[in-house]
Amino acid sequence: MSQQLSSKPFYAERIEGNKIPLPLVRDCYSVFACRHKFCREVCPVYTEDRDESHTSYGYHTALLGISQGMGELGEVRETITNCLECGACETRCPNTLFAGDFYGTSTTTVNLVRKVRRDLVTSGAGFAGYEEILAQVDRYLAYFEGPVEDLTKWADGLDLPFTGETILFVDYFNAFETTDVPRNAAKILKAAGVEFGILALPGATLGELLDVNLEKFVEMGKHNVEVLQKAGAKRVVMINPHDYTYFTREYPQYMDELPFEIVYITDLLDELVKSGQLDYSGGAGAPSTVSYHDPCTLNKICGVADSPRELIKALPGVTFLDVSPVTQWSYCCGKGSASFKVLHPDKAYKIGTTRLEAAADIGADQLVLACPHCKDQFTDVQARSGVPVEPVHILSLIATAMGLD
Repeated sequence: MSQQLSSKPFYAERIEGNKIPLPLVRDCYSVFACRHKFCREVCPVYTEDRDESHTSYGYHTALLGISQGMGELGEVRETITNCLECGACETRCPNTLFAGDFYGTSTTTVNLVRKVRRDLVTSGAGFAGYEEILAQVDRYLAYFEGPVEDLTKWADGLDLPFTGETILFVDYFNAFETTDVPRNAAKILKAAGVEFGILALPGATLGELLDVNLEKFVEMGKHNVEVLQKAGAKRVVMINPHDYTYFTREYPQYMDELPFEIVYITDLLDELVKSGQLDYSGGAGAPSTVSYHDPCTLNKICGVADSPRELIKALPGVTFLDVSPVTQWSYCCGKGSASFKVLHPDKAYKIGTTRLEAAADIGADQLVLACPHCKDQFTDVQARSGVPVEPVHILSLIATAMGLD
């Protein structure tokens, strides 16, 4: 079940020079006036570099200073990229912890960071490395214009229809770069007797696009809703936590209520295990000692933490060393929700290494993941660092236990 950390709409008016919308100034002052600074200690970036300007407190205080004539927006162009967009600061903010969001006052650092980045790009100031981000966005948008069959090549041989009341949503990152994730998801669902389809041409979903071009992001979102409706979807199954946040947190801000249910793959599979529809008698992996890494977008932003743990506990031959999802607020794979790894590769590596070492310290052989981006990042970090913990996607473990791999 997704949780909306803030119900308030964000500010459409563009920040130019030192002209900042007054409601945003109020929010910045609220953070500046906080003496707890809880948001710092859970920030994975601050944990590594101890630079307060790279925290929610730092971003809000800088904008407050700009609003008082102490600088201009361009002066934060180098600091504003030091955000993973992981949502830890929002989750830890006293506004959220103690007051909920009844009055629509929760701190929304992720939206703030994205807005400032977009305004910097629109104003022509940009930020260091933004040209590379724009090029990456263009590459993804080109997939939308390219051969339709390329987007479904990952499903070759699976005989999946392009219609259905249940649709497995496969984004471009999974379709081209982590094809084992959608293939395992499809094989597991088919083996469990779930009838489902896929989309022939989904729209682009990526954090980089949301960071630089909101209008295009919303256009792609509206396309996704339209084609899902045409496909007959009543339930949409997500395999990428980033997409899950877009559909549950971002799309509702810019379009009408979605006409279908959004469910994350681990929630659905947990239900299938409990109903007896998933059968693990067909195979078994080697005995292993595992821990679970909570993906930032799934845990901190959407509040999905139980179902992956229940799935791991049900796997035969697995010893599970759990780490509380609250403890993991300060962890991240290091890739971030958008452009962080591209802009800050050394910090991304350090953040990822810290997490792998934490898993090694408690005696885990494998770190189980429920996010394709985490799998991509930790695979790279493990190869470079040599930390003796194998990153493995949860769908791979389930497919092995079912004898499907």
